[in-house]
Amino acid sequence: MSFWPAWGLLWMLALGFQALRGVRGVPLGAAQLLLVCAVAAGVVALVIRRLAAPVADIVSAAERIGQRDYRVRVTVPSSGPAWIGDTARAFNAMATELEAQDTARRQLMADIAHELRTPLAIVQGTLEGLIDGVYPRDDERLQGLLDDTRVLARLVDDLRTLATAEGGALALAKEPTDLVALANDVVASLDGQAQEAGITLRVDAPAGEIDPVTIDPVRIREVLTNLVANALRYTPRAGQIRIAIDSSSAAVDVRVSDTGSGIAPADLPHVFDRFYKGTGSSGSGLGLTIARRLVEAHGGSIRAESVPGQGTTIAFRLPRDAA
Repeated sequence: MSFWPAWGLLWMLALGFQALRGVRGVPLGAAQLLLVCAVAAGVVALVIRRLAAPVADIVSAAERIGQRDYRVRVTVPSSGPAWIGDTARAFNAMATELEAQDTARRQLMADIAHELRTPLAIVQGTLEGLIDGVYPRDDERLQGLLDDTRVLARLVDDLRTLATAEGGALALAKEPTDLVALANDVVASLDGQAQEAGITLRVDAPAGEIDPVTIDPVRIREVLTNLVANALRYTPRAGQIRIAIDSSSAAVDVRVSDTGSGIAPADLPHVFDRFYKGTGSSGSGLGLTIARRLVEAHGGSIRAESVPGQGTTIAFRLPRDAA
């Protein structure tokens, strides 16, 4: 389609030019000259119409996108200039991405509402019971309320951290850090919980000192805390949780392994998704997502390995000088 109108236009223009000069010395009449010009104008109009139709479709679809109708798509022309087809395909790809993001946003709002509803309902019900005299106003009841508010506060903090990381606005206060000492601090903070559950918690690191790693110690501590706390939920009594640190390569590898129930193969690819919970899982479903975002913000990578019934390992790698 693009070849013939262009060829015809050139031919008609050439003919019109010849008509002005005369063909073989015989000048054309005014009626013939008008005919030539009319045909050339018709060809120009045809080309413009062929080009304008798909462009108008894209403009119309863009207006619908502006009205939040992300399901709209445009037809990719089978012929015509290549740039029109490329534009139509790019528009459809953009609309598909916007639709996916809108769906994810709606799902995220539903997930947040679901996660907030349970602790809020508990706090509200307990407070109403205390006011009505159904529950005694004792320290145990008040401590339960305080624990529930801490759950809510942790969920809000997790959501804020996740939103900041996903928005690319996460500020890292990097400094040379002894990763082994950091891991030992995490173990010390959770050791009481591990002993109460009858679980052994330890750090395995190379003998002697290892070179410091340039990281944000607060954020990487949060990663380790999330991973160990998650392992504590699924490790039975008399189980073990081990933090292994390997600094023999250009990067530092950290593995948090447990002897828990493991993750089902169908759930394993989704463990880092927001609010994803496998069968029988607890928590908010944000811990591993935040861990992934924080590791990636350091230029590192993270992965999950698991054998059902034998345990799970979450391993992440950090460059020594995290840019």
